Parts: sequence; structure tokens; C-alpha cells
Amino acid sequence: MRRASTFLALAATALLAIGSLTACSAMEIVATSEKPAPTSTAAESAGVAGPNAPAWEGLPSIPASPAEYAETYMQANPHHMLHRDLDGILEYYRDAATAFPFPLPAGYSFPVDPGYYDRPEDGPNWAEVTTANRIWSYFEYANVDAARAAFDRGDEDAAIGYLDIIHDAYVSEAFPNNYEGTSPEDWYDGVYSGMRQGDFTLQENLIFNPFPWKPGQS
Repeated sequence: MRRASTFLALAATALLAIGSLTACSAMEIVATSEKPAPTSTAAESAGVAGPNAPAWEGLPSIPASPAEYAETYMQANPHHMLHRDLDGILEYYRDAATAFPFPLPAGYSFPVDPGYYDRPEDGPNWAEVTTANRIWSYFEYANVDAARAAFDRGDEDAAIGYLDIIHDAYVSEAFPNNYEGTSPEDWYDGVYSGMRQGDFTLQENLIFNPFPWKPGQS
């Protein structure tokens, strides 16, 4: 119980860190040429979107390997919110979302228009690190939404397949670990161990859709 409470507190802190546009701690990047690990066929074959599949125009998916993604798209200085010039942030988002190395469920996509704009007054808020975190958040959100729908229709194998995809991402170079000293495996267990048993209590507080965002919204 104490362990679960600790993870709930840590995970809630992580959500606030992303939502408040705070910066990530530096993460080590291990450059390899490995391609993404094969994903579960159970998730891919289900083909049934969850209740919140988007209606927006989606970007194509041309995944890089986790190492290539980390090396190319996760180079933001975690201590400086203006690492990338504002006029390049939408191009960066589209390139990074297209190259995201792990799959979204059928029926889900990263939006062509993420809902934020190249306005001078938004400058300090749209660093690479914030955009990369929003891409990651939607990846988790979509797979959890599909997993919950699969559990609801009694397809446990498909549900576990979606959660396995998230696990593959957590233990890859592409995981944006915001807190030093906590292993990705421990982060995953703290958030997803209950969901793997069909308990989606933490979904309500920790898993969210960051798109589309409009200036002035939190």
C-alpha cells in the first residue's frame, strides 16, 4: 500500500510537471542502430478504437528507432525553455510526431494541427521538451484508451497488447524520464500494474489527451 501511494504521488507530480510546462531532467541517450521491438499482434489485430478516437486529420507514421528518435528529437536543453526558435516549433512537432518510434492503436493519430501556434506571446512555453512530452502523453493516452475499450469488450489479450506497447516504450531510449533515480520499469509498474489487471483507476488522474491545445488553456 505504501509503495502504491508513493507511486501515485510521484506519477501525479510527473503529470503536473508536464502540464505546467516544466523542464525535464537530463537523460542519457545510448545511440544504437536497433529498430523498434516488434509490437504485440494482439493489439494490432484488434482494430477497434476506444471511445475517444479522434476525428482530426492525422499525421503519417514513419517511425524511427527509439535510439534515433532520442538522438534526433530529444536534444532540448532541459534547463532552458527557449532552446528552439518559436518559428520552428510546429515543424519540429510534425517531424517528431511522424517519427515517433512506437505505434498508436488503429483509429488514433497525432494531429496535423496540434492546437498551438507560432505566436510571439507563446514563446517561452513551446520548447522542444514540452512538445516532446505532449507527443509522449498522447501515445500513452491512445494506447490506454484502446486497452480499456478492449477490457470492456472482454478482449484481455488485446488490452495487454496495448499495455505491452507502452512498456516497450518505457524501457527504450525514447522514454522521457523526468526524475533521476526512478527506473523506467518502476515508473511503468507504478502506473500500469493495476491496468494490466483491468483496474483503470489511475487513468482518470494521470493519463490525458494533450491535443488539441489552444492558447489560454492549461
